[in-house]
Amino acid sequence: MSGLRLAAARIGLPAWFIVIDLLWIAKPDVLAIDARHYQRAASAWLAGSDPWMVTESGVGFAPGPHTLLFYAPTSFLPLWLAQVVWMGIGLAASIWLVRRLGVPLWWLLFPPLVHAIWNGNPQTIAVALLVAGGTAPAVLAVGLKLYAGVALALRPKDLIVSAIGLAVSLPLLPWELYLRDAGAIAGYLSGSWDGSAWRLPILIPPTILGLWILRRRGAEWLAVPAIWPATQFYYVAMALPAVVKRPLLAAVFALPAPLLVPIAVIAMAASTVWRERRGPQAQQRPTGIVRVGRKL
Repeated sequence: MSGLRLAAARIGLPAWFIVIDLLWIAKPDVLAIDARHYQRAASAWLAGSDPWMVTESGVGFAPGPHTLLFYAPTSFLPLWLAQVVWMGIGLAASIWLVRRLGVPLWWLLFPPLVHAIWNGNPQTIAVALLVAGGTAPAVLAVGLKLYAGVALALRPKDLIVSAIGLAVSLPLLPWELYLRDAGAIAGYLSGSWDGSAWRLPILIPPTILGLWILRRRGAEWLAVPAIWPATQFYYVAMALPAVVKRPLLAAVFALPAPLLVPIAVIAMAASTVWRERRGPQAQQRPTGIVRVGRKL
């Protein structure tokens, strides 16, 4: 049985990832779409235009103003070269992330991660910064992706310094435009994939409770895809540190289906409570899903 389980983890799981990547993610029309969109928005801002009116394939720009700062330095490059730069940084961050987690390189095929790499979204960079640890990387991660602050819930010092960093940047950023465009931005987000508990609000209370129960078992990595509003599929890449040692959970999270993460959080929390009530002997029994990762 252990041999079959090992074969499934080393052969079946990467094959599963590849199938999903090819069928759902690897589409030529969206290659580098986010790298292009973010760069065009930053360039529009520097030129005195409204970045939230910049659209790509009919979709408006929705990230907060702080993200624009990261793309300002590459605004002086030709657009195609800026895309290459950001795609390269995202891929390099992903390779570093997988190596840091101590797993084989085929984990780069994890579909939410591939989704971010393929689209050129800075999600991979934010996750790598969080896993790197330390205050400076945390500040950069939150500046790049505001919701990265959720993963800092158990790192209060880094969270506070990140909040101060955001506050310091306020005078540099077009918050007035962002607030004026809030209605349009909300409209963009309403059409998102939204795989979190917000898709079915009745799941929000048990998901929050589940995250609290799992707070010492990797909940910080599960919180964003489980409970952050208007999630995209690539947000699930945030859960990578929690699933690399749990093949079954990774296989489930690889599916581009909404609500899987909040349902998994609820199930894992219920299993944890049950085992704790059963006593030490029950807690020692391997379940394959409760211990969702290692603390980094």
